[in-house]
Amino acid sequence: MSDFQNTIRILIASDIHAGYGEGKKIIDEDSFIGLEETLKHATEQDVDFILLGGDLFHESVPSRYTEHKVISLLRKYCLSDREIAIEMISDPQEVFENNHFKLVNYEDPNINVGMPIFSIHGNHDDFSGKGLMALDILHDAGLVNLFGKFNNVDNIVVKPILLRKGDAKVALYGIGSQRDDRLQRAFHAGKVKFCFPEDVDDWFNILVVHQNRPPRSLTRTTGSFLPLSVLPSQMNLIIWGHEHKCEIEPQFFPKGTGNEKDGFFIIQPGSTVATSICADETSAKHVSVLEIKGVTFKTQPIPLQQTRQIIVEDLDLAKVNPKPRIVKLKARTKDMEDERLIHEKLQEMLENAKQYRGAQQPNLPRMRLRVIYSGDWLKIPPVNCRVIGHKYDGKVANPSDIVSVKTIRPDDVDEKGVRKVTASDGTTVHDLLKQSFTDNDIESGLGVLSLSKMQHYVDVSTKLDESKKKKLEMLDNTINEQIAEYKAKISKVSLRSVCFLS
Repeated sequence: MSDFQNTIRILIASDIHAGYGEGKKIIDEDSFIGLEETLKHATEQDVDFILLGGDLFHESVPSRYTEHKVISLLRKYCLSDREIAIEMISDPQEVFENNHFKLVNYEDPNINVGMPIFSIHGNHDDFSGKGLMALDILHDAGLVNLFGKFNNVDNIVVKPILLRKGDAKVALYGIGSQRDDRLQRAFHAGKVKFCFPEDVDDWFNILVVHQNRPPRSLTRTTGSFLPLSVLPSQMNLIIWGHEHKCEIEPQFFPKGTGNEKDGFFIIQPGSTVATSICADETSAKHVSVLEIKGVTFKTQPIPLQQTRQIIVEDLDLAKVNPKPRIVKLKARTKDMEDERLIHEKLQEMLENAKQYRGAQQPNLPRMRLRVIYSGDWLKIPPVNCRVIGHKYDGKVANPSDIVSVKTIRPDDVDEKGVRKVTASDGTTVHDLLKQSFTDNDIESGLGVLSLSKMQHYVDVSTKLDESKKKKLEMLDNTINEQIAEYKAKISKVSLRSVCFLS
């Protein structure tokens, strides 16, 4: 056989977010442009199939227009009489056991699939009711093969999709998006099991996940992320969805055993459309062609040519002019110094965007300038961001939010000038609970109650489809149980050693 007959070629992409920006001027078609360019590259590169890392849709219940647009593009690029060279040798009844339609789409005798797509679900594709999501519709319509779907996070059995082409053999393992804390606890409790083939070392094993990769919480014990240490070392490659920063070149991560070969590679495709204006979205967007022969692989990154430019910069006024000649004002006046500096910086950003814009990129970039007020600049009210943005209509795609303001007061930084972490940095219920429960202020704190039990209540109540009244009853029971426990403990304490507070 030729090398082509013994090589599996896969186009890797993630976080399409179809429907993002729908209803917004200028950017309303950006997500569909990214999806179509991805599908075009797959057909031009003549890959065996497309592998997606989740978040095909931006909304769990996409609009009728978005659904129609995605289905139209998938029909255009994925349905044809092109011959499929890969053979699925695993039992579809097992790998698609949580799907209604239990068959890989290119083996369905009723449709002609020329470009298979395998995809897990992301957090934006999440279940919207009765255990179904928008991707289930695409799966049952024969347009996408949805795998890595689990209805019970307390019992995850990951069964591989085994694909063969000549001598090349690929095993696809998938875990659709889960809450990071729950998934990490499930791994540590041994509730996540992988079903490896007996000759696992003869297969090229790929795991597709859609989770936080770096820690996203300073207060949770789990860190709100999926640590690499829990992932099985049998994997050759991890495709990491959810993170929008494009890190398309494979990175090797050892498992810490001392054996330099004991580990796996990670490819983080990033998104094909920017869903926020932040630093992670500024890097060039890519897809990648993965070639597998035996247990070796190589990649060919392909830059996306039609994605809109994202430009993010800071303007620290105190660094540009540490001692401005201003007096303390309660209201702004005309033609102030900070406005002049902001417009100069925005003009510089526009010129850089024009200089580096690709031939197929849209003319209007999305830009964000964060203006930092500190030191003497705190004597004046900050600029009105919308007034500034209005002057850039027709020059950028997002004039209304082109500028944001950040104020840093002396109390916001420590002795080294580093910004302090404050209560506002906690963004989750568990973070807020932990902060409140560990507060030493007796009047405002909740130091008497058990953090673990209250977090258990939060976990259980968010899963239940119960009325508000029943959830409040459950909260009352949780608190009353703890009060009873503390009463029992107090009754055993000598009253002479207790100091009561009135």
